[in-house]
Amino acid sequence: MKTIRLVVFALGIIMPMFIKAQSYAFLVLQSKGQTEVKSGEEWTPLKIGTQLKVSDEVKIPDNGYLGLSHVSGKALQVKEPGNFKVADLASKVGKSTSALNKYTDFILSSEEEKKSKLAATGAVHRNIKRDIMLSLPTDAGKATLYGDHFFLTWTEDGSSSYKVIVLDFGEDELASYEVSTNAHFIDLSKGFEKHPQILVKVVTANGNSSDAYTVKKLTGHQRKKVNDVVSGLETADATGLDKYIAASVFEDQIMLIDALTAYKEAADLEPDVYHEIYVQFLNRLGFESSK
Repeated sequence: MKTIRLVVFALGIIMPMFIKAQSYAFLVLQSKGQTEVKSGEEWTPLKIGTQLKVSDEVKIPDNGYLGLSHVSGKALQVKEPGNFKVADLASKVGKSTSALNKYTDFILSSEEEKKSKLAATGAVHRNIKRDIMLSLPTDAGKATLYGDHFFLTWTEDGSSSYKVIVLDFGEDELASYEVSTNAHFIDLSKGFEKHPQILVKVVTANGNSSDAYTVKKLTGHQRKKVNDVVSGLETADATGLDKYIAASVFEDQIMLIDALTAYKEAADLEPDVYHEIYVQFLNRLGFESSK
């Protein structure tokens, strides 16, 4: 009898927790257009942060968009217009899990909260006046890079062309790129394998030059630590939502070069959804760009 009472007591504790854990199928991370959810008999507008139950139904208009986080931590991007049962959407999600659920609080936090956290790192551009400034951390200690490529943009001075120069730490030139806009992707997997740290600067056709900014590849224990966090968040066929999530995780980890790169890639894949978010991140860096 005593054993039965203990089992009943334990179930009384565990079951509400289980029910709560299973009370939703998806969390809405992004929404564009007049998306709606039907829970019961009524349709209501969908908002970022809404929890969708298995019994719900969602409606996506023409040119609408939903970025969803499944309870398992997997992401699902829905762009096709129409009505969708949440149960059917859940069936499209793979059975594996990811670490996404650990970062939804950061993803859904307000712009002011994100700005305050980033400003506290000391890596943002604040009260710095230069003719040309790069979108890289001003603190060399936070200029680490996890990926094998990164996106770079800089302030303009009205020049018709710019030269992006990559240097080793002895300031010997390793490569240079002539570009007509104030933005460029640099791939460190081609020709820079022997250089774990580089310097990057931009010289303009008008004769102005930026400072040389540090970019340091993450290695050893630090790289493994970040890899454990981001592994599985991006795939070879990553969607705009995947890139946005990866960018948010990198930002939360103060991996700012990778964060900017992923935000830019998300904006390139889904400009109507993520371009403004990319620009907001630049602003959080204390950096404004038209690109």
